[in-house]
Order: sequence, then C-alpha cells, then structure tokens
Amino acid sequence: MGEDARQYRYGDSYQETVELSDGQRVQIRPIQPSDKKMLLEGFEQLSPQSRYARFMTPKKSLSESELRYLTEVDGFDHFALGAVRRHWVSRDEGVGSARFVRLANQPDTAEPAVTILDGFQGKGLGTLLLQRLLEAAWERDVRWFRSELLAGNVAMRGLAASLSPEIEIRPSGDGCIVATFPVPEPDQTPTAPGLLKGTALYRVLAQVAGADVTVRPRVTRPPPEPE
Repeated sequence: MGEDARQYRYGDSYQETVELSDGQRVQIRPIQPSDKKMLLEGFEQLSPQSRYARFMTPKKSLSESELRYLTEVDGFDHFALGAVRRHWVSRDEGVGSARFVRLANQPDTAEPAVTILDGFQGKGLGTLLLQRLLEAAWERDVRWFRSELLAGNVAMRGLAASLSPEIEIRPSGDGCIVATFPVPEPDQTPTAPGLLKGTALYRVLAQVAGADVTVRPRVTRPPPEPE
C-alpha cells in the first residue's frame, strides 16, 4: 500500500474479525501483494455463473498481470479489502473481496466491485464489505461510486426507474447504462448490516450479486501491458 493510506482508519494496519449470519468468523483486512495465491485459489472456487457475472466472459483463469493488478494496489486510488477465513491446520482461505478504483479524470468518483465466494453468499458478508468500502472511500475523498450496467435487463430497467433521482442514470452506449451513487458520510452509514439493505446502492448491488444485472467490470481489468 502507499504511504498515504497509513493515516486512515482503513489503512495498512486495519484488520477486523466479523461474525456472519451462520456463526462463521472471518477476518477483513487490506489485500496485500502476498495474497496472489489466495486470490487465485478463491477465483478457482467461483462457479462458472459467478465468474461470468463478475467478468462478463466465461473466464477460466487469471493472468499474472491480472493478479498483480488485483493485489498490488496503492490503497488510495485503488483500494481493496479481503475477507479471510482463518484455519488452524491448513492455509487461510480467501472468501470475498471489495475494492474501488478511482477514475483518473474524476478524482471524487470511483468504480466499486464486491465479490463473494458462492458458499459464503447470503450470509451478510457482502453487506459488511460494502459498508467498510463506503467508509474507506469517504475518507479518501471519494464521494461517488459509478458502475456501468447492462441495461437490456428488465429488472435493471425497473430498478433504475424506481431509484431516480437518488441515483443518476444515463445511457453509455453498447446497451449499457451508467449508474452513479452518492457515497454516504461515515456517520450516515448504517452500523447494522440489515439497515444498509434499505439503501439504493445496496439494492443495485444486490441485483448484481444475484446475476439479475451485470456490471461491466472495468475495475478488474489491469491496464494494457507496455509495448
């Protein structure tokens, strides 16, 4: 992580153990360069449906450049948290991640992404990670989250219509729309995971997690290799 991240609550030294709805405990902490193998093992556990929903392609593997991009982050413009299940007699297991990537031409805006292993979905982990991501974004002066969504889906069109004007919706071409969400101040972010479910941001991301809506995942793509 970059040196600037150390002044933040969600900086290099942040770690937190949380209990999921089924009683399992996981540790949330910043993703580190040494997490490449753990991230790859987690990717290999994703179902084909979850991989497609996340990457918009029947992706079979992650390249070395993608692993570097996803784990060697600066903690400011590219911030990433991992959820880890600790084991006494075997290697720790990565079970989820949340990240945002700041837009170069709009420094107050970032693209978020939350990924949860299939076996840990529906246990509250995605909501917990989203809460921490929102707080980390605010303290890094990110005021807006922006996602590019496939707009041809009936559920997305109905959802978008019900959310305006709370969320800015505009077409982006190629059958997609861009949804821009305000990032709430930390004292306005619900502390109980269940309360976040009433927010517009959560409702859209829940649609994404359920594969009813697909995010165009630019934040998971590394920049092109130099020629």
